[in-house]
Amino acid sequence: MDLTSTRKHLKSLGIAHGLTNALIAQEALARDIEIAPDEKSRLTMRWKGRRIWFDAARSNINNSLARRCTLHKDVASRLLRTYDVPAPHNAVFSARDVELAWQWAEPRLPVVIKPSDGGEGEQVHLDLRDRAAFREAFSAVGAAAEGVLVEEFVPGVEHRVLLVHGKVVAATRRIPAHVDGDGEHTVADLVAHKNIARAVLENPVHWDVPLDDISRSVMAEQGFTESMVPAEGQRVWIRRNSNIHSGGDAMDATDDLTAEEVDMAEKVVRAIPGLRLVGLDMLLPRDGEGDAPRVLEVNSSPMLSGHHFPWIGKPRDAAGALLSGMYPDSPARRRTV
Repeated sequence: MDLTSTRKHLKSLGIAHGLTNALIAQEALARDIEIAPDEKSRLTMRWKGRRIWFDAARSNINNSLARRCTLHKDVASRLLRTYDVPAPHNAVFSARDVELAWQWAEPRLPVVIKPSDGGEGEQVHLDLRDRAAFREAFSAVGAAAEGVLVEEFVPGVEHRVLLVHGKVVAATRRIPAHVDGDGEHTVADLVAHKNIARAVLENPVHWDVPLDDISRSVMAEQGFTESMVPAEGQRVWIRRNSNIHSGGDAMDATDDLTAEEVDMAEKVVRAIPGLRLVGLDMLLPRDGEGDAPRVLEVNSSPMLSGHHFPWIGKPRDAAGALLSGMYPDSPARRRTV
């Protein structure tokens, strides 16, 4: 059964038929594993006497205590450092505690400010180095989130590393939204061309590159406006954060991880027992940025689809790895995506 047929089958069963659910269901059906809806239309399977449900990135496959730990980024960071996993120091403040937060941040500059509860890359302010920029970023995040996370800024190239049952199965290098000049077209034209390519290739997990006030601010820092023509090969950044929901590119990097980086990633699962499916945001030393690998964030509800559909590089069968971990004795069959 191909992916389109799987989504139609899920819909007929009354199961939410989003992309991640379809990838998991397709793999289950190929192994003759029974799937069913629950009262919330989530994809469910029986595993070790438990009912396991999946709803896009969210699931209950992880231990409840492990999930709670990962929801609190400051708690997870402290746990990792306790187990000698390098992670940046951070702290969470309420929106009214800007002065207290500045006192914490000043001796640690530069810092990052972002919501304490995630937000798909939105309201992430990087490399803040002075009081004015700090206060402005803190106020913006405080107006949009219940808690404000202030964290040491760590250089490096961001990667998402996926682990299933304690083993690394896939990794992507996440590149912030950008365009590369050709010496002929304006930035606005290049963005439009890239978004057309997004539509033509029908990559289901990559979003359009935005042109908005945030984009213009980021471009202005580089001396660009959307009407200017960058030189051939000149890269113009449209966003600072690398989230694909804000136009970033995911490039498969599974084979690029060093033995040290794989060992560090797998050590996280030993530091927070009960994480059977987890995505790590890791900052790795690449292209002259950073000096050592560090774990930036632990996500107990990772998206699988980005590994199946990278913008650049080899697709990785993350759903297959998940089902093999859950049902190691099930016969995997040939599938058509």
